[in-house]
Amino acid sequence: MTISRSVFIKRYRMQIELASCMDWISQELSTDPAIDWLAWQPKHVGLHAQVKWESFRQEMDGNVFPCLANRDGCKTLMRELSSKSNFVPEATWLACLIDTQGENSPGSEPLARVGVGTIQGLRVGPVHGAIQNIGVVEACRGRGIGKELIRRALRGFYLTGCRVVSLEVTTHNFRAIELYRSVGFRNIETVYKYSLFGG
Repeated sequence: MTISRSVFIKRYRMQIELASCMDWISQELSTDPAIDWLAWQPKHVGLHAQVKWESFRQEMDGNVFPCLANRDGCKTLMRELSSKSNFVPEATWLACLIDTQGENSPGSEPLARVGVGTIQGLRVGPVHGAIQNIGVVEACRGRGIGKELIRRALRGFYLTGCRVVSLEVTTHNFRAIELYRSVGFRNIETVYKYSLFGG
């Protein structure tokens, strides 16, 4: 017998003024030869969903947002996000490990791509963007992928007229909070998300 209990999950709403980090987001984009950075294209919706599921299915956010713990839920979420009128393609990126099977010559085409990181953006006001679901698969964390995804998203927001960007993060996610603060995000509000946990 499964017993469910309702809880309120504490989350921070964090925000950054893009004027405060222009030097950083204006730098030349990373060209790590092991990673392919894919700008948004509709054909990538499945890859984004797969990475999202692999990143969140065993995390607290998979309980807070049940769709993140379900492969089909992630596909539905990505389709819904990308079809919104306020979707920001320029702030939506995918990080993939590439395998050229030893072909490291400039311009060689990757023979396989494995998605390892995803980020999406929405516009929530005339000059206000919101980052959605930054996800990096567990095996690839600590390599700077999340930070580079954020930088590319912030640049995309800026180029489309946004000047302020916000996100939400569960307060127990210490590594993510440290990352966000390191690039200039600051806490502006504490919010509580209702969740139902199975026991």
